[in-house]
Amino acid sequence: LETILAPRELESLRCGARERVTDTHLSHSRDLPKVLPGLFADAAARASKAGFDGVELHYAHAYTMASFLSALNDRADGYGGNRQNRLRLPLEVFQAVKVTAGKGLALGCRFLSEDCVPGGSTVEDTAFFATQFARAGMDFLSLSRGGRFEDAEQPKVGQAAYPYTGKSGWECMPTAMADAKGPFGRNVDASARIHAAVRAAGFQTPVVVSGGIGTFAQAEDILERVEADIVGAARQSLADPDWFLKVRLGRGAEVRRCTYTNYCEGLDQLHKAVTCKLWDREPGEKRTPDGKRRLTAPDWTP
Repeated sequence: LETILAPRELESLRCGARERVTDTHLSHSRDLPKVLPGLFADAAARASKAGFDGVELHYAHAYTMASFLSALNDRADGYGGNRQNRLRLPLEVFQAVKVTAGKGLALGCRFLSEDCVPGGSTVEDTAFFATQFARAGMDFLSLSRGGRFEDAEQPKVGQAAYPYTGKSGWECMPTAMADAKGPFGRNVDASARIHAAVRAAGFQTPVVVSGGIGTFAQAEDILERVEADIVGAARQSLADPDWFLKVRLGRGAEVRRCTYTNYCEGLDQLHKAVTCKLWDREPGEKRTPDGKRRLTAPDWTP
């Protein structure tokens, strides 16, 4: 196949066909820098009007803005190539949102400590981006990793391409079936280096770390070592929305611990209602249409 298909055709066969931000021969891809600032600004204005306290701009994973930041972005129109050019649109979006959303709205972004794909952005790239985001006035910097389309597996017939099926996806949401390093806190080392770079540049912008952080002790250790300022724990918080309150009240033994099987992520991949398998161990009235799964976490009363 390598001798018959062009590299792009081979990628489409193996990983699913998709467009890229570098497809500037397509007008809608070429015009993204003209369109995206307004779209982000309008969305942030709606969030502000709805009463939200803050907005996190999504510059991570397989989303468009992450592709502009990526070292794989070789656009020749001033929005790709070197780091400063790749940063240009993310900063323009931030400024547009800042103007539209007004004062009083916490405004930051989520981006990748590492792309985790060959030729993608590294910690050094992200340290530069982080210091520039801080210099621009972002209120917080939230770090994830991986979750890219470049190494995604071929989608099944009739299903959409999904970015968390390759190695970079596993780095984003590591499972209990891990390598010697294990699934816990795989993003901490990279985030700590980026955090240090932001501080060395003279900024105190809070840095959020996430990725396989599922216990209070683990989170506290990260904060005590000053590897981050805030800890994000999505899957653990899905498994038990009350887990932090339980720990605060000294009832840690009652925490429903995430087992990191990515049952939830598998449902998302199939475009089904995302639930936690641990919920189903307890009875509940709100269930999926097939009656097999709870739609909400079990109630807990302090």
